[in-house]
Amino acid sequence: MLRAASPLRLFTPSRLTQATVPDGATGASGSIAQRPVLKIACMLRDPYPPFRPDMAVLFGRCLPMRGIQTDLLAAQDPERPQTPWPGGQSRVLRLPGPQWFAYLCLPLVDLPILRWAKNADFVQARDRIRSGLLGLLAARRSGRPFIYWMSFPIAEGHAVRALELQVQDGRLRKLAAHARAKLARWAESWVLRKADHLFVQSNAMRDALVSTGLSSDRMTVVPMGIDLERFPPESPEPIAHPVLANRRVIAHLGTIGRSRSTNFLLDLIKTLRVEFPDVLLLIIGDGLNEDDRRWIRSELKQQKLENHVHLTGWIDQTEALRWTGSALLGLSPIPRGPLFDVSSPTKVGEYLALGLACVANDIPDQKLVIDESQGGFCVPMQIDAFVEAIRDLLLNPEKARLMGQLGRAWIRKNRSYDQLADQVADSYRMIATRFERQSRETR
Repeated sequence: MLRAASPLRLFTPSRLTQATVPDGATGASGSIAQRPVLKIACMLRDPYPPFRPDMAVLFGRCLPMRGIQTDLLAAQDPERPQTPWPGGQSRVLRLPGPQWFAYLCLPLVDLPILRWAKNADFVQARDRIRSGLLGLLAARRSGRPFIYWMSFPIAEGHAVRALELQVQDGRLRKLAAHARAKLARWAESWVLRKADHLFVQSNAMRDALVSTGLSSDRMTVVPMGIDLERFPPESPEPIAHPVLANRRVIAHLGTIGRSRSTNFLLDLIKTLRVEFPDVLLLIIGDGLNEDDRRWIRSELKQQKLENHVHLTGWIDQTEALRWTGSALLGLSPIPRGPLFDVSSPTKVGEYLALGLACVANDIPDQKLVIDESQGGFCVPMQIDAFVEAIRDLLLNPEKARLMGQLGRAWIRKNRSYDQLADQVADSYRMIATRFERQSRETR
């Protein structure tokens, strides 16, 4: 599933952090307790502390067990408690002023990379286009490989948002948005071409970058994974709540909002309730901002869906999994397009890890997971197609149960962060070996 540039070679470069992997740590090739620790100086786009599992779990817990330490440079999230970073050191800066001013100041967070690079084995930028330029400078000055971790097409996101602006948003704002998108595309293209290695989110993202002329030999695909500590082999005890009693429950886990095609879910439940009057759409999550939170509640009232949609709001992760596990199946409709076609959505993996069958649309990574796991149905994002697949599972609960079992077995074998971490750690060691060899050849 993960793809590296070349076969793994014995790693013996001279510039290594003088530490060793904890006794008992293992990797893809067995015991690595005698391997020296590699250190990444990483510039993080998301606020600190990181909440995405591919940072918090993969870099914070799994990679240190395999001899990969990550020192973080990040801006502080003022709304979240500040906790120690378990993956290495951290330097967190609180940015002042309104959001636009904080955005302009964001590269200031990363200035220490010029000093940190000298004591690291890799310089890495995660979704940081502007700071990627600074990271390249630091890497070249210190003679370290520069790595770009691309979990989202940031420049393409700027372009999409610029196109979404309307006349009423103001001509100046629209011109500024298009200028920002154009500059971001140029800078991102330059950073990606100059990077020594790229970690990308999906096979589709890799293929999209290859179509621009980049070589797949210096890319590693790392899809979103599952933290098995949160998903035990057996399903968690379901929620016993009156709203779920005697209902056919289908679940949607995660963020909702106007820009996330939540209207599709509402149209879907309006169609399903004709044949299944007892159907209930359980939305475990909420809008990211107050506007979206007000919008969804207003829509439920206006469309008279309050008896067929239950919204939990944001709740504790453990409770969220219990709510989700109370459903018969999970839904993952994600709009097709340049932004999401290259993504690796987490919802499908979480449903399957809970033993739920899933109905998802044909985002490439979702299609790969559903096809290989046989854990549900992958259909076009059309109401009729989703209704047919959901209807099949509601009328055949044993089929849904079997699909859930197949999906759980596949996801635990192929998408756990422990399994991904073995391959990611090997990729970092391969990158360091290759860079060391190339450096010797150019001396």
